[in-house]
Amino acid sequence: MESLIATRSELLDRRRRAVFVAQGRDLLKDKRTALVREFRHHRTELLDGLAQLRNLAVQAHQRLDQATAVCGPEALASGGLAAATGIGADLQSRSVAGVQVFELRHDPVRRNPATRGWAPSLVSTHLDSVALAYEEQLEWLLDLCAVELSVRRLATEIARTTKQVNALDNIVLPQLHDEARRITLTLDEREREEHARLRRARTRRAARDAAGTGPNRTWSAA
Repeated sequence: MESLIATRSELLDRRRRAVFVAQGRDLLKDKRTALVREFRHHRTELLDGLAQLRNLAVQAHQRLDQATAVCGPEALASGGLAAATGIGADLQSRSVAGVQVFELRHDPVRRNPATRGWAPSLVSTHLDSVALAYEEQLEWLLDLCAVELSVRRLATEIARTTKQVNALDNIVLPQLHDEARRITLTLDEREREEHARLRRARTRRAARDAAGTGPNRTWSAA
């Protein structure tokens, strides 16, 4: 067991530290509560979005198969090259209990047949159907990117904060309380020993005083 300096100042220091640690733990719990609330919101959004994304992927694949059967793979490949373009995006963030969560803003993904790079009158409607299906899928995917990133960051921070709270609750605070208890026991034992020593000293003094004032004491003449 670690030896302690059993003094009143050390006892007060342990008690002050215990209060400080308890306050820090409560702040961490408040932080974790805010993070969990935000995490649940984003998790629901992510799960719903992933389910929708899976449905869109199935629909897009089905339309692609139909268009391939009708138009042939060469026509689809040519249309894909003609429609290829960039999409501007801006990743923005905000702080939740010190953790950055994100929102991705992007240019419109869905286009009309006239802006896809081909003449609508010269291509099959199946090509437009495939393009629209994959544009919808891409739009959902972009919207979910920032949500998934936020969920991952929130989950990591929640786990780290929980670990800190547990460490304070199960290690630091019990140790400080135990040290304060040991110092208190040592100080109480010292106080009892001091009281016992004083009682013995008073008893000896009283015995000496009684012996010095007894009837058989001889007083010498001045």
